[in-house]
Amino acid sequence: MANDPLKKPKNRAQQFSHKKENKVGITLYDIDYAMMEYMTDVVIPDVEENGTKVKVPLIYGNPERWKAASKDGFIRDVRGKIQIPLVMYKRNSISRDDSFANTMNRNVSYPTLTKYNKNQKYDKFSIMNGVNPNREAFNVSIPDYVTISYEVMIWSNFTEHMNKIVEAFQYATDEYWGDRQKYKFRVRIDSFDNQTEVGEGTERIVRTTFTMAVNAYLLPAEFDNRPTTAKEYTPKRVSFGIEADLTGGNNTLSKQSSVNQYGDVLDFLGMRGSGTGSFVDADTFRLENVEVPKLPPALVDSFNTDEYFRIYINGLLIDNKKYTFAVSSSANAVEFTVTTGSLSEGGTYPDDLIATTSSLGYILTGSDEIGITGKYIELWV
Repeated sequence: MANDPLKKPKNRAQQFSHKKENKVGITLYDIDYAMMEYMTDVVIPDVEENGTKVKVPLIYGNPERWKAASKDGFIRDVRGKIQIPLVMYKRNSISRDDSFANTMNRNVSYPTLTKYNKNQKYDKFSIMNGVNPNREAFNVSIPDYVTISYEVMIWSNFTEHMNKIVEAFQYATDEYWGDRQKYKFRVRIDSFDNQTEVGEGTERIVRTTFTMAVNAYLLPAEFDNRPTTAKEYTPKRVSFGIEADLTGGNNTLSKQSSVNQYGDVLDFLGMRGSGTGSFVDADTFRLENVEVPKLPPALVDSFNTDEYFRIYINGLLIDNKKYTFAVSSSANAVEFTVTTGSLSEGGTYPDDLIATTSSLGYILTGSDEIGITGKYIELWV
């Protein structure tokens, strides 16, 4: 069999143990479970019946349940009693998200870093002596971005209860649903269809149906018998060697004098910070408790100051043309301002923003995860 020209030769020094729990994979089950967990814990409120609070149950609408609900208009338990109040949901369709069509490439990955790990633990001796820890990095393949449609059906006895549940879902739309420690996906709800049914000899039933559009992503744990996540460790120390050219006479160049002469350049090039931005408003976030070094004079003409920082919003790298930053030395902070975008003709803010090469096309929210790497030092508070 012919050799793969894209496959690099293996380096045994870079092969690390990759336990099963470290493998990254986002499946349809993970998305379904994230929706169910968020609706149960956050969105669906308790309702009051006869002076006591009742937790509204949530179930997944398998084909048998959904067919029975569509035919009869309600769900009965094993004893034949109508289950009210109740929320039931099911997944309808999966389609490709064309807004991310140009980023689909399983040969491209993005890194996620951990500053301290079991091989390099935090201790004050290392901090006092300026020893930087090596970082555990996971290079994760670019996932497949999709739009998933869910249909939700709600039953209750009273319009008052239904109003409370619908208001909660409406308030939660256009937010990122899921677990902060796991996966979060953007959910959009456009409209609600309300019906009230009173049949002869049956209970009064208030029913509401609506559809949710979820912007999600899929990533198998393995593809072509290879994991989609590769683990590696960053270098703990980088050593620079300098060669001296003795041209004769008394003109000699010592190694120590060269290091002293270009020490500020070497320190600047070797500096790399990693932290999390703090949300300020719809187009502003801050990086706090940091010190940003001045650009060494020797690099003024060659270093691009736009490359001081790299911004990741919800895991996606943001082009430096889409934001500006200002450094406050007195406050030990950097404030970033992003260009959210321009409105489409006749559109409403912020739903109809247009993304361009110099704008995001959406506004920031407090639930967005903002990662920042670049030329800065974190200050210990």
